[in-house]
Amino acid sequence: MFRYVCLVLTSLLFAGCSVSEAPKDPVTMTGVAFHSMPWMVKVSALPAGTDAVATQAALQKILDDTNAVLSTYQPDTELMRFNRAPVEQWVTVSPMLLRAVETAVGVSAMTEGTYDITVGPLVNLWGFGPQAVPESTPDAAQIAAARARIGWQHIGIDRSKSALMRKADIQLDLSSVGEGVAVDALTAYLQSRSITDYMVSVAGCTRVSGNRPDGLHWVIAIEEPDGSGRPRQILALTQQAVSSSGSYRNYHEIDGKRYSHTIDPATGAPITHHGVSVSVIAPDGNNTRADALATAFNVLGPDRGLVLAEREKLAVYYIEHTDEGTRVRYTQAMKAWLPE
Repeated sequence: MFRYVCLVLTSLLFAGCSVSEAPKDPVTMTGVAFHSMPWMVKVSALPAGTDAVATQAALQKILDDTNAVLSTYQPDTELMRFNRAPVEQWVTVSPMLLRAVETAVGVSAMTEGTYDITVGPLVNLWGFGPQAVPESTPDAAQIAAARARIGWQHIGIDRSKSALMRKADIQLDLSSVGEGVAVDALTAYLQSRSITDYMVSVAGCTRVSGNRPDGLHWVIAIEEPDGSGRPRQILALTQQAVSSSGSYRNYHEIDGKRYSHTIDPATGAPITHHGVSVSVIAPDGNNTRADALATAFNVLGPDRGLVLAEREKLAVYYIEHTDEGTRVRYTQAMKAWLPE
């Protein structure tokens, strides 16, 4: 689905046992979401009469159905049909698509456009979409032309009618919230089955609830931003969602210079700040919003991002490069989730 995985790439580590017959091990189910992203669900126990194979199949179907709503790489998805609808025409959409767009627009408003789900023309221009990597750096005229085709303000939302509108000829791309939407959909299914002790993850998004079979909390860690998979920070989560975004895994070179896949709509170019990873915790468990916020704060970078996060009382954790190596900076709200 999300080949440029728009702006969400920092992964999380998950501590816990694999499936076995031991009573202290959680039941583990895994698969692939959106054709490329690993997903994992661990539950302390399944309801009586429920089998792990059937549950895994049900979870995979939910993810396949989510792909059929959100993908921009298949022409027949609900999102792509909306993108082809006439400008200034209301289109009735599914609750999933409406919530995803409404959440994204809310984060766009909060960040004054730093986060924008219409940024696709710029992403493509820099070679992080379906188009090939350009042979040379885009010039000012090309960037200006691409910027003229974006703008989250041109998205119309009518919640009462479950309808969306393109007020201008823009294209929506929900890659930056796809993982969060998927986690929320999987979580809703587990809760509908009266499963209360679980850990759900799709790539860089995770939601936990309750405890492991041994009575301990699920162990979640933010990884070192070096691709090693080593944990940098353990998080003390009990009923929360967390999403991470970073720039250290997805980049390419143009004219001998390395460019991040994270695009700043304000400049029309890849980010240049020293932040390499950011994680956002949603105390209410809303992973879709946490996913959008992680992307937004990755664009902002530590200096601007921490100011906004403190103002909004958000739990945000940055890792950034310095001349001496990497260092961590986080908000006051994040302290509640860091073990002492």
